Amino acid sequence: MFVGDIMYNKLCAYLKRPALYERTSEKLWTDRHISAQMLEAHLDPNTDAASRKPEFMDRSADWILTLPLPQGARLLDIGCGPGLYAKRFAERGLRVTGMDFSERSIAYAKERDPKSEYLLRDYLTLDFANAFDIVTLIYCDYGALIPEEREALLRRVYRALKPGGLFLFDVFTPEQYAGRGESASWFVCENGGFWSAKPHICLKAEYFYDKTAAASRYVVIEDVSARCYNVWDTCFTRQSLQSEVLPIGFAEEGLYGDVTGKPYTGDSRTMCVIFSKK
Repeated sequence: MFVGDIMYNKLCAYLKRPALYERTSEKLWTDRHISAQMLEAHLDPNTDAASRKPEFMDRSADWILTLPLPQGARLLDIGCGPGLYAKRFAERGLRVTGMDFSERSIAYAKERDPKSEYLLRDYLTLDFANAFDIVTLIYCDYGALIPEEREALLRRVYRALKPGGLFLFDVFTPEQYAGRGESASWFVCENGGFWSAKPHICLKAEYFYDKTAAASRYVVIEDVSARCYNVWDTCFTRQSLQSEVLPIGFAEEGLYGDVTGKPYTGDSRTMCVIFSKK
């Protein structure tokens, strides 16, 4: 079989609609080039592409510190990225541990935040027991996980919390998808771009599954190679989130429009929830 035949067959497979929650084998956030692009996006104060803007994060950290936490509470920030939230928590008197599997982001966080402890680890493998007063997962990372991963994470977070400890996270609601339809597009990056430092073409398609889950599929074509990335997102209502979280043993403590404590009105694109360990 010729190289051209292999490429044709791969592209034909990549251009098909993925099965619901189908994972791809390519590295994404741990890829050296992509992780550098992600870190740059995290640190850009003018965009919400990877982290929210500094003013929002300041208000968010201030609000989280108003929650019923003990003096000098221990906080675990999972998916902490370059430590932008973790550093704010530490500056406000909490004892902070950050966890992320991006080596580049963790190195950046350690260099700029000596008060906190940072762990280079996939948070789906966290194995603490009765260690933290609060666990945070911020900027809708929960919905990027597939159902089996979400259940596994909930069980690990429950175990990591002290009795009465809080799990705070945010998700997208169905408003995130309102008015959006499936689409496909492509663009040429002659000098490289987000997905590769080499010249490449990127094909992008968005697929929706009953308006509760969405897949963004990126096919990156270089000279004689092609690779595919599926990025999943699930949106939630209060009831659908409760159906996942409460059976683990959590109790619901609060529902808000975002992670600054904004009141939830039902028409927000995001929803922040707080659950406690019984």
